[in-house]
Amino acid sequence: FLVNGSTVGNLAMIYATCTYRDTILVQRNAHKSVFYAIELVGAKPVYLAPEWDEHTKSAGAIPLATVQEAIRLHPEAKALVLTSPTYYGMIAQHLKEQISAAHAANIPVLVDEAHGAHFAASEKFPLSALDLGADVVVQSAHKTLPAMTMASFLHVKSTRVSMERINHYLR
Repeated sequence: FLVNGSTVGNLAMIYATCTYRDTILVQRNAHKSVFYAIELVGAKPVYLAPEWDEHTKSAGAIPLATVQEAIRLHPEAKALVLTSPTYYGMIAQHLKEQISAAHAANIPVLVDEAHGAHFAASEKFPLSALDLGADVVVQSAHKTLPAMTMASFLHVKSTRVSMERINHYLR
């Protein structure tokens, strides 16, 4: 359980995986807390451009080919940060494949799933990134579930990310 919303979870997962001058692959339309964390830790971001959704007139998910190419060009990356669903509700259609591609290169996948905390509530919803194999997932219960303000969760399901480091940075 997190205090101060998903921001603290985004900070902790990036601090737990990256150090100064490390390369991190990051979705360009991520939450500003992701970019703050990258700046604070001093990592070198490689920005991944999302697709433009003409129907909603908003930035959507990252294409699978973009993730695969970024991993090919930056195998030294310490993490891949994705946002699904986006802040406009767009879901990554190839999230499982993106996670698999990163894991094949031994790159942990960190997912800001702030607007997807309800996914576990019914099989009618998409699968959570955690169920698809992501290493660390942050969810904001107050956005899509009945929760008090800034009630959030950080889930770790990984041997690639140190729980000791996550706990350290949450303190």
